[in-house]
Order: sequence, then structure tokens, then C-alpha cells
Amino acid sequence: MPGLLRSFLSVPAFVMALIMTCSFTTQAETPASQLRSEGNWYGYWGWNRARYADSDIRFHGDDHDFTLYDVKAKDRPTEVTAETIVSRYLNPMQLTIPQYNWRVGYFVSDLWSVSLGFDHMKYVMVQDQTVEMTGTIDREGFVDSDPSRQEKVLSDDFLAYEHTDGFNLISLETEGYLPLDNQARYALLAGAGAGVMFPKSNVKLMSGQRSDRWHVAGYGMTAKIGVEAVVWRGLFFRFVTKVGRAEMLDVLTSNQNDKAEQTIDFVEYLMVGGYYF
Repeated sequence: MPGLLRSFLSVPAFVMALIMTCSFTTQAETPASQLRSEGNWYGYWGWNRARYADSDIRFHGDDHDFTLYDVKAKDRPTEVTAETIVSRYLNPMQLTIPQYNWRVGYFVSDLWSVSLGFDHMKYVMVQDQTVEMTGTIDREGFVDSDPSRQEKVLSDDFLAYEHTDGFNLISLETEGYLPLDNQARYALLAGAGAGVMFPKSNVKLMSGQRSDRWHVAGYGMTAKIGVEAVVWRGLFFRFVTKVGRAEMLDVLTSNQNDKAEQTIDFVEYLMVGGYYF
């Protein structure tokens, strides 16, 4: 977790430079300071990247109960090319294919808002890694009656494990804003939130039937910091870093009564565009 916190607190210099380039735009007709006022709304859409700390995963069912330790995982972003920008990122029929975010917020007071949103990340276990395992398995072809700690290769026939449609967090958040200039076109923001984890977990365990179903699997909590630039009227861009923890208490690993549990610490980087109204 310390490494994730360092990532959370670091705001890349290029992000600040990119925001400052917005200064070439025309002056907004409504002062930006009035946009973040009590009674106003905003909405945004954008995309994310995510990093995950190693985590322990416990699997249990009628014929197995074992734990894998320090399992590595990564996200699965859609490649950014001229073709995918048009066909995926900006295509209205394909907007939900990349890792994306949307949020709608309301200002309960000046410079303070509450919001409801959806973070669609993707979590993919690194295949063929070697981890340590404890517990027992009593399934044909995978029998292991020694519960002591031992090394295990996570081959495809033993375990394929991902939340790719996706590692979804539906959350309520609150955030405060600190204007950085006299016109309040630029602002820092910080906040926190919590919500439910609603993944579609794509899991194939010990050559069993693959589970690929929407399911409320637990809850998540986040804290965030970011920068915002109002570039024209109510149009704005934000760059935000979130650090979070997902308590996945009820992951479906088959169409039977097989489950998994894990705690996932993550850092999420967002680039979004939206509008105040």
C-alpha cells in the first residue's frame, strides 16, 4: 500500500502543463467562480488507467478451500491509436468498451458537491505467475491434500481470473474545490467516496465451467485529488488520481456454489471532460 499512496500523491508535471494550455480559450461568459455555486449541477465522461497491489485470494467450495498469496494483476486498457480513438473511444456504440468513468454531481454549497458515478476498471490476474498457496483441493485432476504452504503456478488450466466487464465501482462521492486563480478557471479538488462493487467476474477455476455474471461482490472506498480547468462556458476537463480499497467478499467463481474472497488496493488515474449546468 505505501507504493500506491506515493502514486496517489504524485501529480505528473505533464498534467499541469496540459491544463495550463487551456488558457488559449476564450473567456467564459459565466465566471467560473459561479459555476461551482450552490444549486448547480455537473456531469462528466472520461477514461481511466488502474494499478493494483498484490493481493491474497481465498477460494472455497464443496471440494476445495485454498488461499493464493500475493497474486499479481494488471488492468486491460484499450490501445490508443488513431483507429481506436474513432472506433472505440469516440464511437457512441462502443463507448463502454474501454475503461471509462461517468459521474453526475450537485453543489450542496459553494465549492462543495456530492455526486453519483460509475468507475469501470478492468482487473486481470497475470497468467502463469508462481505464487504461494495453502489449503486443500479434492477435485479430480487437481487433488492436493497437503495444506502446508507451497509454490503454485497459476496455469490456464488451473485458474483464469479477471474482472474485465468489469471491476466496477458504483459510488457516492463528495468533493471540495480550491480555486487557483482570480477567475477560478483552475481549481484543485479533493474528496472521498464509497459504494458497491458490481463486477462481471470472468473466472475459470480448475477446468470447471466458467463464471461470467454480473454480481454485487462487496464494497469499495476511495479518496481522490485532482485538478480542473474550465475552458469555455461550463466546459471543463479534470485529471484525477484516486486511491482505493475494494473488499470483494463474494466473488462468483463458477455456476455452482464456488466463491472467492479478496481485498484489492488500487490506484486509478482519470482523464475526463464534462459540463456545468
